[in-house]
Amino acid sequence: MSRSVTAVPVVLLAFALAGCTTGAGATTSTTSTPRPSGAVEVDQGDVDLGYDLGNGRPHVTNDGLMVRRRVAIAIHPVPGADLVSLRKELDNAATRLHTSLSSIPPAVLDPALLEPEGPEMTLLLPAGNTLADARRLIDPVPSKGREFPDVLQYDVASVLVHDLRFTVSSARPAVLAETIAREGILSDALGSYAATLGRYELDFTYTGPLLSDDLVESVRAGIARRANTLPAAVTISPRSTTGVGVDMAKEPALAPVVTRASTAHHHHGAALPAVSAASQSSPSSVWAVSAAALAALLLLTLVLLIVRRRRQTEPDEAQRVGGTC
Repeated sequence: MSRSVTAVPVVLLAFALAGCTTGAGATTSTTSTPRPSGAVEVDQGDVDLGYDLGNGRPHVTNDGLMVRRRVAIAIHPVPGADLVSLRKELDNAATRLHTSLSSIPPAVLDPALLEPEGPEMTLLLPAGNTLADARRLIDPVPSKGREFPDVLQYDVASVLVHDLRFTVSSARPAVLAETIAREGILSDALGSYAATLGRYELDFTYTGPLLSDDLVESVRAGIARRANTLPAAVTISPRSTTGVGVDMAKEPALAPVVTRASTAHHHHGAALPAVSAASQSSPSSVWAVSAAALAALLLLTLVLLIVRRRRQTEPDEAQRVGGTC
């Protein structure tokens, strides 16, 4: 009997220690796995044109005035929202604030804003607009609720864009522009661009996500091939020679992709997912529980020892009583 009584606290103590180990292991941090970087390649005969995705900053030496810092709004609409109607409402709001919005691929955003899912709508404000301007447009009076019910959440961010001009000489610039547009040489590589006809000259202008040096050279080669000239004859320059450019060599590296919580530039129209109690446990709370468990076990051990002592003394008392009789 004494061995059984003694073994009970030992077994309970082992379970308590195992429980403490489990509780300590529940304190974890959650990170998301970055999506692999890459490009959507488009085969244009002997020229491979592609589009750099925003999973990592491409190698860029075409910088200075050819790279600009702009403000973008990334929008996550509610399920089933009418995106055409929502865009019209946003454009009307921009007009009231004497500004405008233009669509831009989400690749312009930092990788952190593309996790776990990229926005369905990314809009770029004109040069000179600030983060405060963008917030005032998308959420003019935060205390009164959302201005646009179809916007589930949004992010306002400062982004880097390429602001480029490709120029090529041509005896028939209109014909060349039509040929390039029909074959999709630039639309596949750049997405959105504009063509400007000059006298024996054709300009293609582009404002969008940063293009790698290799992709810029592929675009030049594609234009040159249709213009029957050499790629070196296709010049590249800034769309505008005024304003402030960006020296890419001085730009800090992109931050690692982690699960987003809340930052100064993030404004969410819906509550963030709740964090489980296990992930919020701290070492101090775990040890507090462990100390309470050990105290309870010590008390139980003491009670069992007292019971054991009493049971051992009962036969002795009975013998003394019998001898007296």
